[in-house]
Amino acid sequence: MSQPRRLVLASDARHYTAHQKFAPILRHAPLLARRFGIVIETMSLEDLSAAGPGALDGAAALGLMLDFDASAHDIGVLLEDVVAPIRARGAKIILFDGDDDLGVLWGDALAAADICVKKHAYRDRAAYGRETIGKSNLTDHVARTYGQSFKGDMIPRSGGLPAADAAKIRVGWNIALDDKIAALSRRLPRPDHDRKDIDILCRASVADAVWTFPMRDAAVRRAETLADDFRVHAPTDRVSQAAYTGELQRSRISLSPFGYGEICWRDFESILAGALLVKPSMEHVETAPDLFVPGETYVPVAWDYSDLAEVAARYLDDEPLRRRIAEQARGRLLAALSGEWFVERFEETVVRPLLRAGSGVSSVLHPPAPAASGVSTRRDCAEPSTQ
Repeated sequence: MSQPRRLVLASDARHYTAHQKFAPILRHAPLLARRFGIVIETMSLEDLSAAGPGALDGAAALGLMLDFDASAHDIGVLLEDVVAPIRARGAKIILFDGDDDLGVLWGDALAAADICVKKHAYRDRAAYGRETIGKSNLTDHVARTYGQSFKGDMIPRSGGLPAADAAKIRVGWNIALDDKIAALSRRLPRPDHDRKDIDILCRASVADAVWTFPMRDAAVRRAETLADDFRVHAPTDRVSQAAYTGELQRSRISLSPFGYGEICWRDFESILAGALLVKPSMEHVETAPDLFVPGETYVPVAWDYSDLAEVAARYLDDEPLRRRIAEQARGRLLAALSGEWFVERFEETVVRPLLRAGSGVSSVLHPPAPAASGVSTRRDCAEPSTQ
């Protein structure tokens, strides 16, 4: 029998939502061990930097997660002192991008990696070659549409990736597989569509000082204009997670505007609650699980919500159609939360690309005897106690 292969996942885990990119890997580590002979280890970037390349002796691959607000100097040192030596020894480098948006911030890290695994990506990879105002296409949209300046932002401009580096980008899995959504899927009962008494829910308001405000406010204001014809709930107060989930369970349509990225937890919370997901068109986005198939799992509207009234009327007047799309989305989401779905996705987006790159994990398709648990954690990363 061959020996288990080590995949070391390194991050500083300061941003919970970004670090959730690792959540399904850790949750399904025993399955990965049995299928591919991979044993998962986790460690902090601080510990990795302190230990040096010796900490990765015998590792088949290093998975790096770099936060958007990390020190550029520290990342440069890490790439030079740790990543370059282990890559020279044959270990493969996977850049895991846990950011909310479609962009790739750390170009030097991408250049040093064999593959980059994102939550979602531009469907047209050529878009990575274009520069944007601010960090992403959405900051660029807000700047050009609403006149917001990002000159004083920590990331005033981004983009302009070389085509060879953009070609390394793989769409892995999105936040539908986060622990929060997985837990909610186990807790929520099957939706009772007959008890829904809110036609349109749009709980999306943010403070006007936040750069996402123009996009969110446009959705809230447009929804409010429909209050004479439909039962609209577009509050601006904050409520508990339990109260919010209750609102979703009572809603026929959930309007989910963009935020820091195109995809948010609200999308999947809505689907699990049996609400029809309506959000700005996602045609430019590639993601998995893809629950953004028009007319099958969600309904798109224009980015300025100019067609919201027409869309709402169509689906609120056709309850069987609304239910069919909502139930299809829920069924696909539940399927994607299974271990089988994730193992297949991991093989497609991580294992096979590394094999094509001549990885040191060349024998992972012939699994050895399984490790006891498949995961070794050097530092736990706890979920925040507040919502």
